[in-house]
Amino acid sequence: MTGQKDIEQIPPDQIYLEAMRAFHVGGTQFGVSVELSDEYRERGRSYLLLVDFNGSQARFDIVLQLENQMLSHISTSPRDHVLLEVGGLTHFLRGTAHTTARAPEPFFHKLFLPPGGPLFTYGEDGCVCRFEAGEWHPIKPLVSAFLRTMHGPSASQLHVAGDHGTLLRLVGDSWRQIPLDFNRSIQAIHVSGDGTVSIGCEDGFCFEYRDSELKQIKAPDSDFMSICDFQGARYWGDNDFGLFVQDDRKLKKFRALGFAYAMQPSDELLVVTGWKEVFVFDGSTWSGFEFGYDGHLYIQAIDMTKRYL
Repeated sequence: MTGQKDIEQIPPDQIYLEAMRAFHVGGTQFGVSVELSDEYRERGRSYLLLVDFNGSQARFDIVLQLENQMLSHISTSPRDHVLLEVGGLTHFLRGTAHTTARAPEPFFHKLFLPPGGPLFTYGEDGCVCRFEAGEWHPIKPLVSAFLRTMHGPSASQLHVAGDHGTLLRLVGDSWRQIPLDFNRSIQAIHVSGDGTVSIGCEDGFCFEYRDSELKQIKAPDSDFMSICDFQGARYWGDNDFGLFVQDDRKLKKFRALGFAYAMQPSDELLVVTGWKEVFVFDGSTWSGFEFGYDGHLYIQAIDMTKRYL
């Protein structure tokens, strides 16, 4: 996406809108990234928003607007955000300060920040960079696979996964490959403190890897996009039903959200990103908000007693 043409040149009913990531940053506030594009994703606009949502009403302020595609973002507080723009340009927003750093080639498409840092970016050709001393530093690749997901409860337990059954663990400054003996694309991983790696793939292929043993998790025939722990339970998000909860090594339907692309937990809330929607779960009650575009970006609360039941 080049951003050479303005999004206003496209009729509103031909605009494709997608909520990309959402983070609870304290109280009633959420950091949310949203993208507008045309049918062919040749032109568009991205927003980083600070949303105030009290469960029944929602409003937003624009933190940053880009005439380009925003590939990934992380919000850690109402004043601290990092964004990855297509082309490898990373934006760091700290209060009123705005700095940038460009990752080296090749294509990077996601960011991950383990507790305590540092920040990582990853993408094609098995490439990962670590952000240190104000610059991106490449970690020597071990494989050539496209990397799709990264997780770890700390930098010392960092794992990255992707195409062709690729699963790698970072040991110091180098990668160690974990042999899984399957060739499927891994879309989501979650690493527990005890070292258990939960693995979500397409077509309902889900696994747990621990102590050099791979065990299959019984799941529906769906593509699993996200995995997250919240309040003692493990949740799995897919691209068809929504949210599942893990019971032993079986996934059970939990909430019909339609699509659970990404999940981010805070101490108080689980935040689930769908297509245009952001769903909020406090352990017992659901609420949510959704975006629309009619020539202007707008937001409205979702009545979860009538929809997504």
